[in-house]
Amino acid sequence: MIVSNFKMNIKRYLISSIVICLIFSKPAISLDYQHYEKWVENFFIYNFSNNYNSKFIKNIINKSKFTKNDFYKIDKIINRIHDKDFINPENYFDINKLLIRSQKAIKLSEYFEAELNTIETKFEIPKSIILSIWAIESDFGNAELPFSSLKAILFHIYKEKRKKYFMDELKSILVIIANKKIDTDKILGSSYGAMGQPQFMPSNYLKYGVDYDNDGKVDLWDSEVDILASIANFLSSFGWEKNLKWGTEVTKTEKLPCYLEGPDIKKSLMDWKSYGIIPVDENSFKNLPYSTKTSLLMPKGEYGPKFLVTKNFYVLKKYNFSDFYALYVSTLANLIEGKKLFKGKWIKTTKLNYKKILELQHALTKKGLDVGELDGLIGFKTRRSIGKNQEELKQRITCYPK
Repeated sequence: MIVSNFKMNIKRYLISSIVICLIFSKPAISLDYQHYEKWVENFFIYNFSNNYNSKFIKNIINKSKFTKNDFYKIDKIINRIHDKDFINPENYFDINKLLIRSQKAIKLSEYFEAELNTIETKFEIPKSIILSIWAIESDFGNAELPFSSLKAILFHIYKEKRKKYFMDELKSILVIIANKKIDTDKILGSSYGAMGQPQFMPSNYLKYGVDYDNDGKVDLWDSEVDILASIANFLSSFGWEKNLKWGTEVTKTEKLPCYLEGPDIKKSLMDWKSYGIIPVDENSFKNLPYSTKTSLLMPKGEYGPKFLVTKNFYVLKKYNFSDFYALYVSTLANLIEGKKLFKGKWIKTTKLNYKKILELQHALTKKGLDVGELDGLIGFKTRRSIGKNQEELKQRITCYPK
């Protein structure tokens, strides 16, 4: 059986799995590094010599070169990033860390009270949400930013991972550097090139970065007000609706199949109630009309907490597409506002990783089920496909591997 015993069925899909492994495999790092410096020179001269003068190109080439140790380091971090977050929620939702972060955020909300109040008024984004994203992205600026964003983006192009996406981001970061919006040596970020404390990719820096302190530059590294205002502007630009909560925890009967979750299945609060969906906190949707459209969210199927979420939850997913990420932001924001943690528990199941999920996704796809992208993550389409497959096999419908 594919879901409950999918480990035992891997051989049936061995050839397809080998194909997937080949697609996601990487050449030997040592051979790559031997050719990297020459590749950098040729790459910039070939692609950008018509756009920038030779002095600028020469400077960018020099700024783009890795040491051998840093080349190994960034590759290692990227290889393990999928298994680190967004797969096993019982590890991701660390209650102690949530509580510590909420206390830090409350203190910072008092320290930056005047600034946060004006930013909240201007962009119509709750300060609890702004602070929550700041906490997650950089631990309020305390997290290490280990790489030059320029080098990180170039690394992904060199390794030919999502090449068009990173080429576009490279063009954006070159605009930032050429226009002297920020010093090249200061553009530090993540292994994916996300910049500064709010972790903006360069294109988002250009689109949504805000010079809130009016010093002539958008500083996402050292200016707290620029950081907070830029986060708010990002969410506002994607349509955050004022006075609409992100969602609420609910209970449901098992008669309602978990594969009815997802943003493409919207029902009114009244309709969900008729299906047996009841908010854990009866006051959570107070002052909202019963006609408000919401979607069912079950990030670990029947093995975890369940939620009804509004369009604002999906605005949070514009920042990071993971359901777990958006739920973490929402949960931390609730704590900052003085609300309680959700009551539902994450039930322990087989530990998953990127490779196992890819194998499961491929097996489900072979059965004609829609898992979305073969990305090694259990998004709502993969969960729904698991549930529908369980129903076909007359198993308990859980929408998650046991």
